[in-house]
Amino acid sequence: MNRVDAGGATTRGGGTPSGRRGGGGVSTSGSAEAETPPEATCVLVVSGLSRKNARHFGPLADVADEVTLVTLDPECTIDGARYVPVPRIGPRVFRILVLFFLALYEGYRNEYDAVASISLVPYGLYALALRTVYGYPAHLGIIGIDLDHHAHQWYGPLPRAAFRRFDAVSVPGRTHAHELADMGVPEDRIEILTNAIDVETYRPLEDAKQSEYDLVWVGRFSVEKAPLRFVETLAELEARAHASEVRAVMVGDGPLRSDVQAALHEAGLDDCVDLPGWVDEPAEYYHRGEVFVLTSRRDAFPLVMVEAMATGLVPVVPPVGSIPDVIADGENGLLVPDREPETFAAAIERLLADDTSRRAIGQRAAATGKGFSLERAGEDWRAILETLTS
Repeated sequence: MNRVDAGGATTRGGGTPSGRRGGGGVSTSGSAEAETPPEATCVLVVSGLSRKNARHFGPLADVADEVTLVTLDPECTIDGARYVPVPRIGPRVFRILVLFFLALYEGYRNEYDAVASISLVPYGLYALALRTVYGYPAHLGIIGIDLDHHAHQWYGPLPRAAFRRFDAVSVPGRTHAHELADMGVPEDRIEILTNAIDVETYRPLEDAKQSEYDLVWVGRFSVEKAPLRFVETLAELEARAHASEVRAVMVGDGPLRSDVQAALHEAGLDDCVDLPGWVDEPAEYYHRGEVFVLTSRRDAFPLVMVEAMATGLVPVVPPVGSIPDVIADGENGLLVPDREPETFAAAIERLLADDTSRRAIGQRAAATGKGFSLERAGEDWRAILETLTS
C-alpha cells in the first residue's frame, strides 16, 4: 500500500540504506543494481505478541522469502516461518529479557535483510539494538498506545526520538501517519499497515437469523476501553424507557469485570446483559447482534470494530485514533463525538428505531470491513520491505 504523506497524498520512496555485515544468506550490500526485491528478503521478527503473531506477521511471511520469529510464543502458527521460541522458564519479565539475547544471537548467527517489530517497548527497542549492532534496517509497527499515549506524556520526547531512528514505521491509518510526520519522522519512512482480519471468518451470515442481541460490546475490561461507559449508556437507555426492550452482551474480561458486574446490578440491568467472559474468536457474538458499540477512551485502531463491521454490525464509535479514517458518519457507522452516555444512547436509539436505515448502514459497514483482509496486509508489508531494503 502506498505511503501517506503529511498532506494526505500517496507517495513512494526509499528509506535510508543501512550497512550490512558480511557472511552467508541474502545480501543487499553493493550498488543499486544489487537491491533485494521484497520477495527475496530475509526478515528477523522480534515479537511478544503470542497468539497474535499469525495475524500480524503471517502476511509478512506471505511476501518475504524467509521469516524467522524470535518470540515468547512457542507455538508455530505461521506457515513457512521459522520460530526461535523463548524457553518457558521463570516469570514473563525474565523471558522478555532472554528474548533480547536470543535475538542478538540469531542476528549474529544468520544474515538478515531487515528486522521487524511491533510495539516500541521493548520489542522495537530490541530491533533498534540489532540495527546498531548488525546494521539491519529496522521496522516498528505501532498498533497500540505508543502514539496516542506514550508519545504525549512527560517522557514523550524519548519515544518520539526513538520513532525517528527506525528505517520504516507503520501505523494503521492516515491520522497516525500525519501525527508521525508532525513528530519529525521522515515521510518516506512512514507506511500504512492494515490491521487485518480473516474475512472468511468475519463476514455476514448467508442465512439471516433473528438477532439475540441488540448491542454487542467486545474488549478488555480495563480503564482505556471504558466498559463502565457502556453500562452508563445502557442506564441512559433505561431512563429513556428502552432498557426493557434492549438485550446486550459484553464479551471480554479484565480488571474491571467486578466493577462492571456491580454497576449492572446497581442499575438493575443484570437480566438484560450477558457476560460470557473472554473468547478467542468473538464472531459468534457479532453474528448474534445488530449494533456494535465501542466506548474506548483511547484506541489506535480497534480490530474488534473491523471484525464487527465485516460481519454486518453497525458500529457506534468515538472518533479516537484512526477510527475517523474508516468511519464516515451516517454511511458505514455512527461517530459519537463526546463519548457521553447520552450521546451514545441517542445514536443507538436512532438505529434501533429504524430497521431499514440500520440494515443499509450495516451492509456498507460489511463492505468496508471486507477490505481489511490478510491479503491487503501482505501488500502493505511488501511496501514496508521496499522501504527497508531500498
